[in-house]
Amino acid sequence: MTRLLLLLALGIAGAAPATLTVSGNGTPIPPLAVNGFNTSWQMPLVEALDAVRSVAPTSLRFPGGNVGDDADLNAQSLNYFRSSLGLTGTNTAAIVQTRVFATREGAHNRPEDAAQAARDARAAGLKVAYWEIGNEPDLYAANRGDPSWTPEKYCHTFRAQREAILKVDPQAKFAGPAVSKGTGPAMNYLAAFVRACGDVVDLLTWHEYPTDGTATDEAALATAREVTAHVQNIRALWRDPQRNPLGYHRNIALGVTEYSLSWRSTSARHLADQVGALWGAETAMRLAEAGVAVSSYFAIIAAGNHGLVDLAGVPRPTLYAFQQLRHFRGTALPVYSSDPALWPHLAENGPLRTLLVTNTAAGTRQLATGMPGYTLIGAKTFTEKTVQDEAYFIRLKLGPILDLPGRSLTRLVYKRLP
Repeated sequence: MTRLLLLLALGIAGAAPATLTVSGNGTPIPPLAVNGFNTSWQMPLVEALDAVRSVAPTSLRFPGGNVGDDADLNAQSLNYFRSSLGLTGTNTAAIVQTRVFATREGAHNRPEDAAQAARDARAAGLKVAYWEIGNEPDLYAANRGDPSWTPEKYCHTFRAQREAILKVDPQAKFAGPAVSKGTGPAMNYLAAFVRACGDVVDLLTWHEYPTDGTATDEAALATAREVTAHVQNIRALWRDPQRNPLGYHRNIALGVTEYSLSWRSTSARHLADQVGALWGAETAMRLAEAGVAVSSYFAIIAAGNHGLVDLAGVPRPTLYAFQQLRHFRGTALPVYSSDPALWPHLAENGPLRTLLVTNTAAGTRQLATGMPGYTLIGAKTFTEKTVQDEAYFIRLKLGPILDLPGRSLTRLVYKRLP
């Protein structure tokens, strides 16, 4: 009886292993859809080369966050950014955030300053995939104390900076409005921008910060599901002739240029812990599966408690998560788990299939590994203890059933049978 009660307490008595079902059409994973990051002047990538290169960044957004409206974008900073791109070890795309808000008299936030930034970028040999006009203008009224920044004023600024940059680079592409959330008043701001500027934006952007770090672990993780609905809502907004009279007929891309589980940079909870890492990977995969073209995690290295490592180079769980996520390439296939605690994502790339499974439960869950037409050739996972020990990934012994540790992200690799 004592042993039975112990098994029941562990949640494994009589529980059948979870099974997976692969069904439906695949979705191509855009090249910049996963493992993009924000970076800035205060993030010395050269001090964390191994960590940076281990996640194979697909894009870097610079200067990223509020700092872009606190300092001018000049030739020196753009040369610094070009050097940072060169450190990644990959062909990393550049997203440059222009200055829009002015914190002082004479700030370089005018159209002619945006044009000069384009000339400076060209002189530095910096190829910019997107110029993002400003950062979170929906918060200028509340956080910056300037209620004049309506969506219409921002749209006017967007048009003016865009026109100035196009005179320097006729092939330039433009992103915005980079509002602060995927729901609530921020979406009203985005909708007003779409109505006024739907004819000129190329990458429609917003941010995802669902909590302040005080939610329960379970509630915080559950918010990852919401990003899919946000994408659907924004796509519907874009295609609506009534709400987007100037641009509903245009095919543009969607992007999330900042995302993290908590916006409270001063608190490590749900940023520098396992829950924050699992949420980050989940959100990136869900955005990619929803067809979002660009996603940029905040941030690549230490920005408070954001980042893959701290300023001393000590790894955080997010580093392990994005090392797993760099393999999520090719075509995303719909996959479903019989256990609601296990969140699976499947990518097919040539003869290989990569299955990433988040175990959201605090305890171990079992997974049946069979996949018709494929053989399992490898399985690695990590837990918060793995990170605390600064250890390598846990290599799981292959078999028809795997034990997935609680609060882990496991990568299983399958090879197509001849």
